[in-house]
Amino acid sequence: MRDRSIQRQPPTDADLPSVLRAGSLTPAMSTKHGSLVRGPIGSVLRVAFGAVLLAAAGCGGPTPPGEPIDRALACVALAYDGNTFDDPYLQYIYPGERLESPLEGYRVTYRNLDAYSIVLMLRDAGVEPGPARRLFDRAEALAQALVPEWRRKGIDNLRKNPADGGIALDTYAILAYLQRDAGMGHVVLDGLDGDGWLAANEYTGSQSFRLVADESWAARAVAVTGIAPEVSARIVRRICRDARAGIAVLSDPLARANLALHALDALRDLPDAAGDLKEERSFFARRAREMLDEGGVKANTLTFANLIGSLALEPGVDSFVLSPSVAELIRRQERDGCWQDPLNGARDEARIFATLRCVLTLARCRSPRARRAP
Repeated sequence: MRDRSIQRQPPTDADLPSVLRAGSLTPAMSTKHGSLVRGPIGSVLRVAFGAVLLAAAGCGGPTPPGEPIDRALACVALAYDGNTFDDPYLQYIYPGERLESPLEGYRVTYRNLDAYSIVLMLRDAGVEPGPARRLFDRAEALAQALVPEWRRKGIDNLRKNPADGGIALDTYAILAYLQRDAGMGHVVLDGLDGDGWLAANEYTGSQSFRLVADESWAARAVAVTGIAPEVSARIVRRICRDARAGIAVLSDPLARANLALHALDALRDLPDAAGDLKEERSFFARRAREMLDEGGVKANTLTFANLIGSLALEPGVDSFVLSPSVAELIRRQERDGCWQDPLNGARDEARIFATLRCVLTLARCRSPRARRAP
């Protein structure tokens, strides 16, 4: 069994690059940010190009060839060799991590699965693979093969009856969610202890928001598989309470933004939500929109993109309201098509992971179909 005290606690700077694990598809926290300074001509052209795209597509229709998504996928494809990414963040392996592949020739790590999960979301958002066809195909094949294996393995970091040799809750729940697998959904449900899954001290300090993030994925897996609607609604109510409390007391703008977007995403997956949950959804959508203008959020490309992407799925949020933020995101795309997230100013540390998230955000913004995507 993996040593959960090591595996799931934030490693020190000496243990790994400054970015923490994003198994919940959540960016790591940092109070230091790199420079976003670029040449004046390049910045002007990026802004102008973004404005043209927004005017042509209205953040809701097809965009012309050569647009940011195509260029980004070309950049990602060049960084992928069929098993690993040219990205230190995605190459990291945790102490004691031993994930097995059901397919020959596939390397399975938590960080690789983070990237593959985003690729599956891109698929669901209607993104054409283009030059990243091999990445899309391998992500799909591996996800399908993992489902029956993981049904048997279970979850290893539960506070009640953890499975020896199992999978971390967030990664397990994300796969169950994306594959809409009822069998995996039942495993998640069986691991529920009262109103939650994880020990209260699973994450501490500035990373405490991750408990909401991980358990929101678990609640969403139960919700979309339709196995226990009343249970998922109950858990989401608790998640909303915790997210509201965290937003009220946490000083870190990135932590507060992640609480808002994970609560909003969980609420969105509940069918026929009761009146009080509709009010909660309105509250978190409003707070998320306000957070887009906070300096600390805007300076972190990954969180900025994730927040836009969540709001783009909200029917009550007009695309016109998001247009300035989307234009800013496009402006930050670099010459090679990727995005650089200024985590501690370490260039290339998480470029591919950040780029995949930015592509997902743009896909959700541009396509009505994406409003129904995960």
